[in-house]
Amino acid sequence: MAYVGKLYQHVSDENFEAFVKSLNLTEEQATGFLNYKPDQKLVKNGDTYTLTTTSTLNSREVSFKDGVDFDETVVPGRVAKTTFTFNGNTLIQVQKYDDGVVITTKRDYSGDELTVTVQKNKDGPIAIRHYKA
Repeated sequence: MAYVGKLYQHVSDENFEAFVKSLNLTEEQATGFLNYKPDQKLVKNGDTYTLTTTSTLNSREVSFKDGVDFDETVVPGRVAKTTFTFNGNTLIQVQKYDDGVVITTKRDYSGDELTVTVQKNKDGPIAIRHYKA
């Protein structure tokens, strides 16, 4: 877990616009999401992890335990049943919403690189975000 404690900075995206479009957001929300290019840092404290995302727009922290479901307020009024699970150097985040939407985010850590793959449901567009420590 050499990646724990490292700050990863956003470098580039692939297919992110198609992913955002699949979310059926308002134009203002979609624009905000497209402009959101946060840095990421994962910290471990005992058996609890905290993932911090920071950008010029805001900072957000989510704390979790490996494999334990919890209610996550993603945005005001939008709650997901979320589970983070480690598989080697990959952190998989699954967010399940009451309306049936499932967002799966895989964070693959490799040395000083972080590749984040995100998809809505199993048939939605796949976006890839690249980061460097």
